[in-house]
Parts: sequence; C-alpha cells; structure tokens
Amino acid sequence: MRHARNLPAATLAVCRAAALLPLSATLGCMRAPSFNVLGSYFPGWIACIAAAILLTVALRSILNRTGVEDRLPLLPIFYFSCTLLIACVIWLLAFE
Repeated sequence: MRHARNLPAATLAVCRAAALLPLSATLGCMRAPSFNVLGSYFPGWIACIAAAILLTVALRSILNRTGVEDRLPLLPIFYFSCTLLIACVIWLLAFE
C-alpha cells in the first residue's frame, strides 16, 4: 500500500477535492433569499431575472439605436447571455 507522500500531487489534489465534495452539498440547504410582496414570498432569483430582462431590453434599445446590433452575430444567444450575466451580477450584489 502506498503512503500519501508517495502519491503524485495531482492525485492528492483530486482526493482532497473528493473529500470536500459532501461538504459543499450541505451549502444548498441554507434558506433561500425571498421578498415579502403583498403577503406572498417570492424567491430572490425571480426578482433578479425580472430585473435582468428589463435591463437587457434597455440594452437592446441602446444597441439598436447606435447601430451596433446590426454587427452582432447570433442575437438570441447574445441577449440570453447578457440576461444571464446581468442576473448573476444582480444576485451577487444584492444577496452576497
């Protein structure tokens, strides 16, 4: 049987990451951020997505007026990526 000091560094790193994997699964059990709106609780991610969609619509109008939108390839993928990026930034700023 080989001792840990004889294992390659990459193997040790994988073993350590595998040992910490069950701990990371418990982080999802924390209470999700929510907003009280007229007595109902809405998850924070819905607010982030709604704000991101509104900001992406504003971004689209700016890009359309300046003529940049005509030069962008794959517009649906571009705007989906923008929405996702904006939603993640809002989440990080508001909840982290």
